[in-house]
Amino acid sequence: MNPFELRTKLLEMATDHLKRQHEINCDFAKESFSQMIKTGQALQQDYQKYMPKMYTFEDVVQEAQKLYGFVNNAK
Repeated sequence: MNPFELRTKLLEMATDHLKRQHEINCDFAKESFSQMIKTGQALQQDYQKYMPKMYTFEDVVQEAQKLYGFVNNAK
């Protein structure tokens, strides 16, 4: 694997990781919020406040750099 392929793979892995993490966080927030509404602890208009923010391109690059650090230090 050449350096360009490695970087591409690391960005792909970082994106996949952050996407899955975001999906899990959203599912948890939705379920928690649903339970709060049922028990009268939250109002529907508060929904956006509880939802996790979507990851950014900078988050993907940062995650890829962490992965690259792992690969770079493996000997």
